[in-house]
Amino acid sequence: MYILFRILYFLASIKILSKLWFVFYYLDFFRKPIVLKNLDIAFKDKSKKEKIKIAKNTYKNFLSFFEDIIDFKKNPSKLDKIKIINEDYLLKAINSNKPIILMTAHFGNWEISPKLIVRKYKKPLAIIMREIENEKINKFFKKIRGDEDIKLINKRRSSREIVKSLLKEKRILGILIDQKTSNKNAPIVDFFVPTKFNPAISKLAKSTKAIVIPGFCYKKGNNYIVEFKKPREFKDTSIEEFTQWQAKEIEEMIKKYPSQYYWFHDRWKEIIKY
Repeated sequence: MYILFRILYFLASIKILSKLWFVFYYLDFFRKPIVLKNLDIAFKDKSKKEKIKIAKNTYKNFLSFFEDIIDFKKNPSKLDKIKIINEDYLLKAINSNKPIILMTAHFGNWEISPKLIVRKYKKPLAIIMREIENEKINKFFKKIRGDEDIKLINKRRSSREIVKSLLKEKRILGILIDQKTSNKNAPIVDFFVPTKFNPAISKLAKSTKAIVIPGFCYKKGNNYIVEFKKPREFKDTSIEEFTQWQAKEIEEMIKKYPSQYYWFHDRWKEIIKY
């Protein structure tokens, strides 16, 4: 497994990997059915031809994103060329001295935003992440993701570590909130279809009085854009409504750029209605 990964890394480092997208698409007998099933659920009004086109572009995009992650790691000055939309939302939150949660999803190149924020705003981050089972590959991604200003928190770690990073260490807390949840008491919201949605950000925002800022890093043509959406605090609302707001923000971005969403995850394995 690790040897294969090193080969893929080499191909990505010389920017050949994304040119081989068709190999991955046509030979992927495990993930491709999940991708197509997810597209059927999310886009019932689109034709089969349209959904296959999105699927193919998804493979192409995520191989390209991997190439770009390596490129930005080697050439961090390229981060300065990224266009930022609604920067004032983040600046105002930073100047408020309130805790900040950056709500994002497995959309676009989510690995880039933390490094941009640290570099441009000199603000340390903490990222909640899932450990990769292969130890060597996991170590590699930790090296790419983390540095002294980006703290990586295993999602299985205690909530105490998360709250410490947010309140005591004054880090922006980044959470990818879109994947399916094992929380039996998770609220059911509309995320393309009625489905359970992770309420972790809602509960954290309620208990810490944090400002929640939706933020997404995506590609338009050959250029990256980081876009912040209007932030909210947990005031005069409920866990269900606050969670629905997050799902809606993510859904809107996916509808704009459908081939930049990570359709490989079996997000709607258990849905209320399909």
